[in-house]
Amino acid sequence: MAMALGLARQGLGRTWPNPMVGAVVVRDGEVVGRGYHHGPGLPHAEAEALARAGERARGATLYVNLEPCSHTGKRTPPCTGAIIAAGIVRVVSAMDDPNPKVDGDGHRTLARAGICVTTNVMEKEARQLNEVYSKYMTTGLPFCTLKLAMSMDGRIALAGGASRGLSGDVSLKLVHALRLAHEAIMVGAGTVIADDPELTVRLVDNPDKKQPTRFILDGRLTVPPTAKVFDQTAAKTVVVTTAAADPARKTELDKREIEVWTAKGDEHGRVDLADLLRTMGLHEYVNLLVEGGSRVAASFLAAGLVDKALFLYSPRLIGGDGVPAIAALGIGDLGKALGLRDLQARRVGDDLLVEGYCQK
Repeated sequence: MAMALGLARQGLGRTWPNPMVGAVVVRDGEVVGRGYHHGPGLPHAEAEALARAGERARGATLYVNLEPCSHTGKRTPPCTGAIIAAGIVRVVSAMDDPNPKVDGDGHRTLARAGICVTTNVMEKEARQLNEVYSKYMTTGLPFCTLKLAMSMDGRIALAGGASRGLSGDVSLKLVHALRLAHEAIMVGAGTVIADDPELTVRLVDNPDKKQPTRFILDGRLTVPPTAKVFDQTAAKTVVVTTAAADPARKTELDKREIEVWTAKGDEHGRVDLADLLRTMGLHEYVNLLVEGGSRVAASFLAAGLVDKALFLYSPRLIGGDGVPAIAALGIGDLGKALGLRDLQARRVGDDLLVEGYCQK
């Protein structure tokens, strides 16, 4: 199963909105076939592993990190049929498929065909691997990761807004790897105006030239037209605004073929984030990396929309006049402070990465 999970990870960032799946065929203690899902429309892991095993699959055991699919109406045939036809006698899976079209039916189909089915092997690891897929399938919402790079005293910029050079080179490569693994990244208009970032994948290997869609929260369309994010030769940009935006600015963006979404807004012209995530889910954006700034981070946290938090700490101190990583949350009772669970920490070059899941 560990081998199947390792194979599945090779599809990271390539399979969305499908899950990452790896499969291993074992006969008489010998691995005779292995495979993983490479992307939508391509063979599933089970089919690839069975094809490589050939006749040696008859009488063998199949290990797979997700319940084999059993439904039709998609671009690839059901895996259960291929497993039965190949003569597999035992299937070991890590977890049920949360897709309502499967959700246990794959295991039941195999059992009815006389195949011995063993489930929940390395289930915790399998669920963590496909946490994005599981959330999207059960809620229709993208899995949301908040990434903040800050000083040791929790500041993301100097008082004047300067932040370049805060993180080390190794941390910057990690951030670009994170972008590559996400379908969408998001920042607020303030970050674009202050830093004029490109928000593209540049510092890591990217053989498929894949770029996440850049979402800019700009409730009143204040970002200048010269901003680098409006250059779509490298990556697509979507500007999210509200009805409070200047119609002339929207017309200008339309002429430049920059996609503009008009979301629900509040009395201050801020985007309703919950409404936006529902719309993103309908457009099959399954995961989202929120890169800041402090007000955007606070808004996502206050709305309970963050699933996972990644905090990169630089070994520097800026002081109280710097920009806080998270703007005011209005918490007056320590018992109501937001909590993180399953914390992990590790060195990233000279920096420290702390990650955890937000308690709902």
